[in-house]
Amino acid sequence: MNTPATGGTDSSVPQTTRSLSAQEQQVYDEAIRLQNEQALGATFARKLLTSNLILGTAFLLTTSLSGVTLWKVYHPDNHYFATESGRVTPIYPLNKPAWSMEDIAGFGADTIQRAFTMDFVHYRQQMTSVMTRFTNQGYADYYKALTSSNVLKMVRDQRMNLSTTVSPGVVHSQGIINGIYTVRVQYPVSLKLDGQERSLPAANYIIELTIQQTDPREKPLGLEVRQTIMTSSH
Repeated sequence: MNTPATGGTDSSVPQTTRSLSAQEQQVYDEAIRLQNEQALGATFARKLLTSNLILGTAFLLTTSLSGVTLWKVYHPDNHYFATESGRVTPIYPLNKPAWSMEDIAGFGADTIQRAFTMDFVHYRQQMTSVMTRFTNQGYADYYKALTSSNVLKMVRDQRMNLSTTVSPGVVHSQGIINGIYTVRVQYPVSLKLDGQERSLPAANYIIELTIQQTDPREKPLGLEVRQTIMTSSH
C-alpha cells in the first residue's frame, strides 16, 4: 500500500483568496482612480479635438470669405461710383458692356428721331440740342447726311418741316474699338418734308450708327454716336 506523501498541496482543493491589506487596498483604489482620470482625459481630448476641428473649419471659411470680399473691393466687377453735387453717378469701364442691346438700340433710335425732326424756324437750336449725343466726328457725319441729302437745304430755304419715322434697329456688330466697347446698328428710316404750300413724298434711308460707351460724368446718357452713315434704301 502506498502512503500519500506529506507536505504537498492538493491541486484539487480550491485556494483561499487572501484579503487585501489596507495599504494594498489604497494602492488599488489609486490605480482605479488614475485609470478613470485617463479615460476622462481621453474623452475630453476627443471633444477638444472635435471642437478645434469645427473652429478651424469656421475660421478657414471666414478667412476665405474675407479674402473674396477684399478682392471684390479692390477689383470691382462692373462699375464704380462718383459723387458730384451730392448726386451719385455710376461709372462703368468703357471696355466692357455696361448696357443691354435693347438700351443701345433704343438710344440710337431716339437720337435719330431727335436729330431728324426739325422745323424751319427752330432748326438751328434743334440741331444744336443733339450735339451731346455725338462725338465730334459723329456730329460732322450727321451734318454731312443732312446736307448731302438736301434735307437741310429744303428746311432752311424752302421753309419746310422735317419729320421722321424710325423702324427698330438691327445690330450688325459689336466689339472693342480703341479700347471702347462699340456697337454698330442699322435703322430703316423714312424722312418726310412738309411745307406750307407743298409736301414731298417720304424718302426712305438706312441710317447706320456706330454707338460707343462714354463717361457719364461728361455725357449723362453714358452713350454717344461716333459715326453716322446715311444711304438711300432705293
